[in-house]
Amino acid sequence: MTRPAAVGAWVAAGLAVALGSADPVPQAVVLAGAWWLLARRREPDRGLRPLAFGLVALAAITVLVNGLLAHVGATVVVVVPSWVPLVGGQLTTEGFIEGGAIALALVAAVSVTAVLSLVLEPADLVDALPRPLHRTGAALGAALNLVPATVASFVAVRDAQRLRGWRPKGPRAMVDLAVPVLLGAIERSTELAESMEARAFGSGPRTSAAERERSGRAVVVVALAAASVVVLVVARLTGGPAWYPYPTPSVPAVTAVLLAPALLVAAAALLVPAGTA
Repeated sequence: MTRPAAVGAWVAAGLAVALGSADPVPQAVVLAGAWWLLARRREPDRGLRPLAFGLVALAAITVLVNGLLAHVGATVVVVVPSWVPLVGGQLTTEGFIEGGAIALALVAAVSVTAVLSLVLEPADLVDALPRPLHRTGAALGAALNLVPATVASFVAVRDAQRLRGWRPKGPRAMVDLAVPVLLGAIERSTELAESMEARAFGSGPRTSAAERERSGRAVVVVALAAASVVVLVVARLTGGPAWYPYPTPSVPAVTAVLLAPALLVAAAALLVPAGTA
């Protein structure tokens, strides 16, 4: 089993547990495993600061929106006049807590997905797929590579504009950044299409420049990932207790069966081999 296949299996299992668990504790465990994997196994030239800032903004917006729109719960924080659109009514502590739970699930899912673009090269991801999915994998790899490339382009354009005296002065000033970044993305897409055409993409089976090294640890990671999904399905079918913040919040009643899938995913993250393994 190769390292890209192990990482792909781990991401699939991590998403299943992060989105399939009805309790914030397993989601927090998956989030911790994802960030350990990002910190220890990411490519050296890929930073985590933009991802962290984006996740903090996503979590804050989710908590705020749910707290303002969910007018249910027993603990009233403030009463907004009813004539205020959407927000009018009782704002409750439970609404904000539920927003935090939703934000935790979203942040965990995005962090798990980010492993694909920050830990693996797009070509490695394509090589890990079965041959019938190579074309789909190439499109997926190009899409994953678009995110860090766009971020790098934005930073370069911003620094260049600042050297020319540009300063952000409202939404209109962002046009000076958006237009060069968009043109750069179009140019990169054109170069990618020409490169794929020059390499006769789609005319025959895909070849690889080097044979991927197989690792025993990768086999263990895939086995743990598969086991976590099986245990998750069993836990959901047996109808374990689901945490719910209404009518009043309570401490999540975590059982061994509910926590086991997340622990298996976290253990698998610790065993993912390094890039040289």
